[in-house]
Formats: sequence, structure tokens, C-alpha cells
Amino acid sequence: MTESFDFISLLPNSLLSTIISFLPFKEAVRTSVLSKNWLNICKSTTNIEFNELFFVKPNEPPEIRKAQRRTFLEFTRSWIVNHTGTLVDKFCLTLSMPQNVGDVIERCIAFATQHGVKELELDFSDPNWHQNKVHYYNHGAQFKLPEHVYWYTRLESLKLYSCSFVETEMVNFHALKQVYLGWMEVSVVAIKALLTNCKMLESLSMQRCWNFDSFDLGQEQNTRLRKLVLDKCLFLFVYFKVNAPNLKIFKYCGLMKFFIIEIDSLEMEEADMDLKVMVIPSGRESLRMQQDMNVRHLIIKTALHENEFLGITFLLNSCPMLEYLTIELCTEKNMSDYKPLFDFNRARFWIDNVGAYKCLSSSLRVPQQGETGVDTNYRKTESQYLRFSHSKDV
Repeated sequence: MTESFDFISLLPNSLLSTIISFLPFKEAVRTSVLSKNWLNICKSTTNIEFNELFFVKPNEPPEIRKAQRRTFLEFTRSWIVNHTGTLVDKFCLTLSMPQNVGDVIERCIAFATQHGVKELELDFSDPNWHQNKVHYYNHGAQFKLPEHVYWYTRLESLKLYSCSFVETEMVNFHALKQVYLGWMEVSVVAIKALLTNCKMLESLSMQRCWNFDSFDLGQEQNTRLRKLVLDKCLFLFVYFKVNAPNLKIFKYCGLMKFFIIEIDSLEMEEADMDLKVMVIPSGRESLRMQQDMNVRHLIIKTALHENEFLGITFLLNSCPMLEYLTIELCTEKNMSDYKPLFDFNRARFWIDNVGAYKCLSSSLRVPQQGETGVDTNYRKTESQYLRFSHSKDV
């Protein structure tokens, strides 16, 4: 019988530390039960994630949840004290109700910056907010970004959820490329400060943020911004403008309370419009986009209600270079109170309009299996739709 050998354990500890850093933190910690040596190795991982939800189970009685939270906090303190590595690439802290544990949070963030962290994520949102999605804007930020972080210059990615910041202090983040904001009020002044002070910023994402100012980022060109994501945010103003000539990806999901939208970019490759909870504006209703945008992939999540067809027409006419069209069907919307501004003949819509879209005769095509960035699960649907086209690629 052939004897088995543990070849992995024969590798140098420095190499094992590198390997284990590619594992999710939860999986890396599990290796500590293998041996005393593996216990020391897992403590040197450069990918650290302290998540309260790994310990606290929402369905348990209150007293048990309190005990689980104390265990989590003790684990966090102990890990920081006994960490054997010299560098930390990524540090995440997810902790609700942070008001009474500020000392632990301060210690965690100081530990991360002292170890040269490049990706910092701080999430102080309450798990209950995720269930009550309608009134999330009633909750203010639960914690403030510590002052010493503003002097730290090595951050490349910053994620702040329910963690407020002072925009005028964010002048030293010269290496920052990605910013994620969530579960808090974010003013347009703060967004402009980020885009102005963080010269390397390429990606800006906001999730469940809100404000009541005019979203006007059109005065100055943001030449490095490549990706803009607005996910289930609440903006109650009527004007939305972004001037980012090199913007390649724009994603929008949620309610749209504004009707004037201008995105100035000739480099856009993907526009993802998740408008399941509203009617797609038609353009005639004052929705405007930069004409002749070079969007290659348009994704529309909709119920395809007849009142949305004019909106779809507008989006297609705005993308004459479109190569891929993805329509993701969702649950039928309740539009009993919606009154279209123009007459609509559903029976003749496609007959009258199918030849009007420039992309149908020039660029739209069926994606091939394995093409990067294209979901081929929609190939059959697109093929059926594209049979009306005279494009050489179809």
C-alpha cells in the first residue's frame, strides 16, 4: 500500500503564507486546525475579514446573539494581537451597532494602516436595514472615519458603508482607484471632492445612498473615471448629469425620480439599466443622453410593459454602435396609475420601428459562445429578435 505524503506542508512557510492569502479569510482560519504550524501560517495572511455575521446568527434568541457578538469581538482583538505578518493587502470589518465598541474599531483600522493596507472596507450597516428596503434613507451613518486615515496615502480601494467622511480632508489619497459608498447620505459636493482630489480614481460605486441636490457633475471633465454604478440609491431631484469622456461602464438600478439625464461619454462600452420598479422613460419625457454614444452592450432589466416600448426605442436610438442587446425579463409591474404621454399602438410598434434603429443594420450581432463580457444565456432570445435585422453579422 502506497504511503501518502503531505507535499503542501513541505513547502516553505513564506510560500504557504502567500498561498493562504489567496483564500477567503474564513477558509484560511479553518486551516489553523491542521497543526500548530498551520495555526501560525494562517495568522500571517494578508487578506483579513472580520465579519460579525460569521459569528452572530440572526435567528437565535437575544441573549445568545449577545454572547456570539462578545465572542466575535474577542476573536477580533486576539487576532490583531497575534498576527504574525508584516503586511496586509486587504482588510474588511463588518460590524453593526458600532457606537459602544469604538475602541475595537479604532484598533482594527490602526492595525490595517500600520500594516500598509491597500484595500480597506468598513461596513457598519445594520442587517435589519437590508430587509426594510423602503425606508433605508432614514438611517444616518453609524460611524465616522477616524482622522488618522485621512493622512494615509497607500489606499487603492476604499469601501465605506454607513461610515461618514469629511470630503475636504480627502486630499492625500493619491493612489486611490476605487471608491464604494453605501447606506448613508452623500452630497454632490462630496462626490466632486472625491473626483477632484483623487486623481487616480477610476471607479465610483454608490449603493443605497441618498441626497436631494442636483446631481450635476458636468462642469469639469473627469477624465480618469471609467466606471460609475448607482445601485438602489434615492435621488429625488430632476436633473442628472455626468461629464466623463472616458466612462466605459454605467450601471443604474432602482427608482428614477429625475427625468433629465445627460451622460457625456464617447467611450461607453456597457450601459446596464435595471429599471424593474419604474417605467422606462421615452426620451420625449425629457430623458436625454449623449447621442451617438459608442455603447457596445446595452442591458435592460424590464417587464416589457407596453408603456415602456417607447423608452426602449429611445435607448436603442441612443446607441447606434450597439453590438449586444440583453433584455432581462422581470415581474410584471403595477402601472395602473401610469398614463403615457403619447398614443401607442402595440400591434404596429415593431413593424413601424424595426427599420429605424441604426444599430440593427450596422453593428448588432449574435454573441458567440465564450465571448468576454457577453451572457450567452440570452443567445436564443437575441437570435429571435435579430432575425428582423439586415446586418451582415446576423
